[in-house]
Amino acid sequence: MTDIRKIAFGCAVMITSFAFTQSKTTLDIKTLGGYEYNYFRSPTEIRVNDVILPKEDLIASSLYQDVSVDYKFRYKWNKNRIRFSATPFSRIFYENLDDSYWRLKTWVKYDHKFNKKITFLGEARFTRMNREGLGGDQDVLINPLGFTNYGATLGLGFIPFKNNKMTVEGFYNLKNFDAFGVRDLQFDEFGMLFTTTHSFKVRQLEHKLGLTTYVKKRLYDTFNASEIDTDGERDWDYARASVFYELPISKELKVRPNIMYYTRIDNSTNRSGFNQFGPGIILSYKNKRTKVYSSFSFITRNYKQIEARNTEGLIGEKLTYEYANAQLRISHKISKGFSITGSLFSRIRSTNYTDIDARSFRNYRNQYAGIGILWEL
Repeated sequence: MTDIRKIAFGCAVMITSFAFTQSKTTLDIKTLGGYEYNYFRSPTEIRVNDVILPKEDLIASSLYQDVSVDYKFRYKWNKNRIRFSATPFSRIFYENLDDSYWRLKTWVKYDHKFNKKITFLGEARFTRMNREGLGGDQDVLINPLGFTNYGATLGLGFIPFKNNKMTVEGFYNLKNFDAFGVRDLQFDEFGMLFTTTHSFKVRQLEHKLGLTTYVKKRLYDTFNASEIDTDGERDWDYARASVFYELPISKELKVRPNIMYYTRIDNSTNRSGFNQFGPGIILSYKNKRTKVYSSFSFITRNYKQIEARNTEGLIGEKLTYEYANAQLRISHKISKGFSITGSLFSRIRSTNYTDIDARSFRNYRNQYAGIGILWEL
């Protein structure tokens, strides 16, 4: 081979390699300030040692400042792709600085295309929530907010026919809650996840119909720092299914109604099982400068064995929760790389368990709202 041919061949190899190799890095920094009401989700009154504590003594609220970073890296070569994400987040409460907390979420995803219809999927993830709960001096595990979670997922993605995507995945999580008072809790969970989405066009707008379902087993262990002997093992099974239909009103505006069913089976004591169901709706809007995401759901949870109480005793009904959940996120670009952002969250839980001697199972309301700046690098 002549020198000219060698040079031409080398250039061709370099061009081909470049064509099939690409990487992308993004970094977003966001700060947002606002106010959160009842961030420990406490009831409005409880009785302790014959003294009734009103909501002024129970409910903690404060002005807050959020600071978060979202780093993402993607690298593709031939039929392979690897993605990495790291998202540190902190919420600082100005009025109750000791209640501030931080969280770190990271994951690595890898996928390999065997052919046009089958893709291998893999993921490893880690989450650390550094947050103290309410009432840690008590001898019951009421609110273990801090935890460390390790997880992994393996599966396959399919395109069984035109305009349809499916995934089948197995997953595992180990979640270790921080020690709380004299108690310490962790669980292992493993299960299978199935998703399918079918898309089709009507008047040049893409509609989607989808199903997500999973089954999993969760095994709890409770450890006692005080060496008190208790039965701390729990064996719970879960199953969940949700169906959605995405209706495009225009190229920018989409509406996604959905309905969900969720159940828990208590294999250890046959006490904590429940059925949960309800409708929801997601509204999203996106153009070159503005993004809006809003959601609302109304969820009912019916326990199978736990009986509801008032302050005098049992009321002859099983425990029931009703959740009204609402969320709104907005961003609007004001210049290159900078956006004004806003967020709103509301969760209201209603229940027929009204015993003022109990902290758990009670009604609560948790809401927050804020505005801020997003810097996209």
